[in-house]
Amino acid sequence: MSAVTSSRETVLPSSAEDRAVITAELEAILASAPFRNSRRYPAMLRYIVEKTLSNEQGTLKERLIGVEVFGRDPGYDTNADPVVRFSAGEVRKRIAQFYKESERDCSIEMELPLGSYIPRFYRRVTPASAAMEAAPEISPQPQALSFLASMPAEQLGHISERGRKVLWPYYALAALCLVVIAGAFLYRARAAADPILDVWAPMLDHSEPILISAGRPHPSDEEVPEKSNITIQDHILSPEFRVTIPTLSAITNIVAFLQSQREPFRIHEAYSNTLADLHHRPVILVTGNDNKWTQVLLQPLRFHFVQQGNFSYIEDAKRPDFRGWNVDFTRLFHQQTADYAIVARFTSATTGGPVMVVAGISSNGTEAAGEFIVSPQELAQLEASGAQADLKKNFEAVLKVEMVDGNTGSATVVASQFW
Repeated sequence: MSAVTSSRETVLPSSAEDRAVITAELEAILASAPFRNSRRYPAMLRYIVEKTLSNEQGTLKERLIGVEVFGRDPGYDTNADPVVRFSAGEVRKRIAQFYKESERDCSIEMELPLGSYIPRFYRRVTPASAAMEAAPEISPQPQALSFLASMPAEQLGHISERGRKVLWPYYALAALCLVVIAGAFLYRARAAADPILDVWAPMLDHSEPILISAGRPHPSDEEVPEKSNITIQDHILSPEFRVTIPTLSAITNIVAFLQSQREPFRIHEAYSNTLADLHHRPVILVTGNDNKWTQVLLQPLRFHFVQQGNFSYIEDAKRPDFRGWNVDFTRLFHQQTADYAIVARFTSATTGGPVMVVAGISSNGTEAAGEFIVSPQELAQLEASGAQADLKKNFEAVLKVEMVDGNTGSATVVASQFW
């Protein structure tokens, strides 16, 4: 039996008809789910395809793409800022996803080869069924076997030696192909295994600027509101005006990462944010008990903060009686040996957009969470935290943060949830 299969032939967009078909395919890809909600990846794909159709593929170099697509300065350091390489890997992956999920009959297909910024185009070709007929199975005939059996060993040796001489170039070619395939596989594996891209993609792809909503100590409902005639000095020196150094460190790490990605953002005080401010945009919530939106948006999830007077802990909805992840604020500060934090990234039904949480019970936990969320090494720990771990999914994790003499130490994932 033979199966009718299809093959591909390369299309060189030299005719107006081919260019029109390729342009239509480009628009279909950009309108698909893998691309339509992103900002940077459609821009890059459109740029490289249009340059190729204009016979300007020779200009598709990393630096120029960085300048013209991502707004980098002409002299920017491509090693320190690999936005083009990262984006190319994501474009490549999303094109493959489009064709895997598409139910269209695509006469033209495109792909972005590994190590190149020049797209390739292919036309589906279905050979005639007659040409696809499988060759009949050939079994050794008894006459041939008896002939070989009757040959002197010396002649068989000569045949074997000639065969080796004739076939060794094919063995070498096969070995070379295996090396190339293995190299390509490893390259894909490395590109696909970058945990930062998986964690941050929903935030970076969004069309709206990121809102960093940072908490700080604020007056309780029982405290007297700030006087309308308060002086600048008294306002600045009031406890509610201050942000701790560990919290500032967390914000700085996040901002440094966003700036490296040329991602627009704004920083607001969480106490003054309304739900309308958070609607349909990517939001990063910094700090736990001092951020009302961290409290509100984590409450429906498995891990969330609970404060009971001077005792605060992270509750696990699967173990509601467990209080092990806690900070007792009445204890001596320099005797504190651990803090706990939540790092999370999920799509919120309340805000209608992606939300990232970087929050500790106290400020040392927030500092560690801010370092964790932008560190490939730390995120690799989260990726290995369980059989269901997948950083492309919504996730929530609890970190145990070591402390020595009031200083923030290393963070360890002690629990995680992916969905």
